[in-house]
Amino acid sequence: MKSLKIALLALLPATLLAAPPYALFSPHQGEEAFEKMYDYVKGAKKTAHVTIYSWSDGGITDAMEDVLKNNPGVKLRVVLHRPLGGKSSILSKVAKLEAMGAMFKRAKMNMHEKFVLVDSKNLSNSSANMSGGAKNRYSEDFTFIESEGEADNEAVIKQFEREFAVIWNSSDDIVTKDEIQKADILPLDLDQANLPATKAAMTLISSSMNSTLSKNSPTSADYKKGRIIDLNDRYLPNGDQPYVVSTELIEAIDNAKKSVWLALNHFNLYSVSEALIRAVKRGVEVRLSVDNQEFKTKIRDTGSRPSIEMTPRFIRDFNALPGFDKKEAPVRVHFYSHAPHHSSWHLNHHKFVLIDNELPNDAILMAGSFNLSNNAEFNQFDNLVAYKGAAYAGVIGDYARQHEHLWTLNRNSADKPSKEALDYIKAVYDDSYIRLHVADPENVVALTWNEALALKKDMNRVAPGLFRQLYSKKGCMFYNFVKQSYFGGAGCK
Repeated sequence: MKSLKIALLALLPATLLAAPPYALFSPHQGEEAFEKMYDYVKGAKKTAHVTIYSWSDGGITDAMEDVLKNNPGVKLRVVLHRPLGGKSSILSKVAKLEAMGAMFKRAKMNMHEKFVLVDSKNLSNSSANMSGGAKNRYSEDFTFIESEGEADNEAVIKQFEREFAVIWNSSDDIVTKDEIQKADILPLDLDQANLPATKAAMTLISSSMNSTLSKNSPTSADYKKGRIIDLNDRYLPNGDQPYVVSTELIEAIDNAKKSVWLALNHFNLYSVSEALIRAVKRGVEVRLSVDNQEFKTKIRDTGSRPSIEMTPRFIRDFNALPGFDKKEAPVRVHFYSHAPHHSSWHLNHHKFVLIDNELPNDAILMAGSFNLSNNAEFNQFDNLVAYKGAAYAGVIGDYARQHEHLWTLNRNSADKPSKEALDYIKAVYDDSYIRLHVADPENVVALTWNEALALKKDMNRVAPGLFRQLYSKKGCMFYNFVKQSYFGGAGCK
């Protein structure tokens, strides 16, 4: 039967055989990934749907102008992160594009999803914002899915079409002086359950699914602003909120047999940390590759502002397990700064989890825009896409190799941080000052938690007084330990 199926597939026209989902990664493949998104938009024949959280990349602007100029029949719809709608630099771009025929809306809540969907057949879903940093400096992931003739690909793209319709129809129209057309209404079946297709081998899971949908009255103020539908909080029978996205993630972690690997920019959900501890207790290999911003050594369990970073809590709970007090917690910090500041970021901006990637039939990848936080669940539009089983071995393998790259970044064959990387971080200039931030992505290094702690102690010896005011001075580029002063950089105050 298997050989017959292969033979039948061989007879199908090549145009009906779509490529399986695959991934690219910044910074080393960032240019290629962005060019792929530009090509999708420029090649649109009917529709181009784009969601934007941050917009400083000129290439995507050029691609939108290109398609509007060369194919004026294309419906270009863009939903912006709500605060962007109040920025003059963004509104000037919006005005120019709307004068060419584009339609722009401002999301009802934070627009943190980052996908491009063209002609209901070409999809890019990623962790990356439309920025130069995402293209050339940060560690990002981009998954590409093309639907032609592939039922699973077409199914998930239909899920994204619905997701975009939910976002679009609940957003405010951005009206500019010379716009050609008012924002339209996308078809949306409100009777369809607003929940993920959890049994599918590839499925979209989004924070919008924490809500039920209802139509606003055409005479209401919201409707006149462009909010055709409203999102209403969903509650479970016991009165709790559903946590649709993280519940799916926790279930996958709880069913893991061999490994759970995570690459995270922000980790703020204790329920996920607890699931990881349960996995450790079962003998599952857990790995957390986290951004430098997660390197916080103090945990406040109580008070008016308890700590929200879960990485140090996971480490505390890991070392509290019987017999684990002397073990190295399975955490590596994507280290690029003594105190990260947006002007000097080399972010580990990923938001992906790999389950049992060594077991093809059981392997699961969950990747998208969703940081592990309450904010991602309830205050913004976010997503993960789940890829399950051997059919997605290619894209799962892509992500497994990326995680291994992050895990061993600038480490030697003995799995120790390279001397060159540490010497660069500790370098002293003119016998008086040090650099606070790594200047180039090539010098970012993966450090274990204990190595990061040891580095902090070393820096106290190298540059006495460094940490006394560092977090209020993190916009500075350098620290002079002779004068005990910070200097350099536009953000230095």
